[in-house]
Amino acid sequence: MRILMLAHRIPFPPHTGDKVRAYHVARHLARHHEVTLACLVDDRADVAGVLPLSQMVSEVEYARLWKPWSTLKGLAGLAVGSSLSVPYFGSRRLRRRLSERIANGEYDLIYASSTPTAQYAEGMGLPVIMDFVDIDSDKWTQYSRHTAAPRSWICRVEGQRLQGCEADIARWAALCLLATPAEEALLKSFAPWAATAVVANGIDLTYHAPLREEATHPAVLFTGAMDYLPNVDAVQYFCDAILPLVRRELPDTMFLIVGKDPSPEVRRLAGMSGVVVSGSVPDVRPYYARAGVCVAPLRLGRGVQNKVLQGMAMGIPVVATTVAARGIDAQAGRHLEVADEPDAFAAHLVRLLRDPAQRKRLGRNGRGFVEANHAWEGSLARLDGLLAEVARRPPLAAAGRRMSAAPGGSERRT
Repeated sequence: MRILMLAHRIPFPPHTGDKVRAYHVARHLARHHEVTLACLVDDRADVAGVLPLSQMVSEVEYARLWKPWSTLKGLAGLAVGSSLSVPYFGSRRLRRRLSERIANGEYDLIYASSTPTAQYAEGMGLPVIMDFVDIDSDKWTQYSRHTAAPRSWICRVEGQRLQGCEADIARWAALCLLATPAEEALLKSFAPWAATAVVANGIDLTYHAPLREEATHPAVLFTGAMDYLPNVDAVQYFCDAILPLVRRELPDTMFLIVGKDPSPEVRRLAGMSGVVVSGSVPDVRPYYARAGVCVAPLRLGRGVQNKVLQGMAMGIPVVATTVAARGIDAQAGRHLEVADEPDAFAAHLVRLLRDPAQRKRLGRNGRGFVEANHAWEGSLARLDGLLAEVARRPPLAAAGRRMSAAPGGSERRT
């Protein structure tokens, strides 16, 4: 089958949640099909990912975006009734190029990953699988409750506009994929007409293999993109409310914050006693070697948290909030620990840091859970049957306004 796969950001290196899923889906599809991967690049350094991806799929089509111009396009779109996200990822050049190739009959099916890519698939006359992964509109609504004006207003409006986009997409997409049953239920709550299926997120069990030796002086580890609001909020909350309780019992406890592009708020945390902010690192596994416990103290977010799966896969115990754990069908107390109140969260950490046997037990159980439930091979096995089923159907007719309508021209090339 000839598949056009759309990704809103180039999925290499796969170091953030959206890129991880898109990368593994592309790799899986390329094993059995002829795949053109089309994506947007809004970070100049990410162009380096084109070559390794070209060696994995049949072809890579991409357009570069200039962030300031894309941001202005997004804000202008918000002002005239569009969403912020869709025009941000809009490229006339890429749309024109893909339209020409589709008109020439080069593809049999479109696989669109993440809501903003639907603008390149709508009305093209091909069956479309829309991989929402998570319901982005709900994330923006959550952000509106945790930010100050005027950002809270922008987030609230974006949540409303994106939900409208998601409902429209669900009318014409042949199939909508979600990462968890909870995300599927949320989509159905405002788009009951959607044809849906769940394809769970996975983890690279070879790369994220358990460490052979236990850390001599175990630290507490948080990983993730550190300019992402839920992660910024999580580490601020941890440093303010939880870490002092832990250090009161274990004064030498170190908190390692590891991830690309730390925001100014995150960088300021490095001034606290016991807190280390690494910034971007080429390989996060050496930090796992120093960790006794991985934490996911998220108060915002939806879907499956890869940071939780990675910690479990590495055989390191994870302590998470309900928000961070709810996309993973693991058992609290057996596969990981779950707590929302600072006192309870800190108590789990102190107990685990003091007890190597408990750390080993929880880490071993966590690894066993992800092996059984979140290996990419198993998660994506269902995708093959879904692809074959959708390819046999006629595409649904496009309905309503085109979601790509937005002010501004083509992206500025840099």
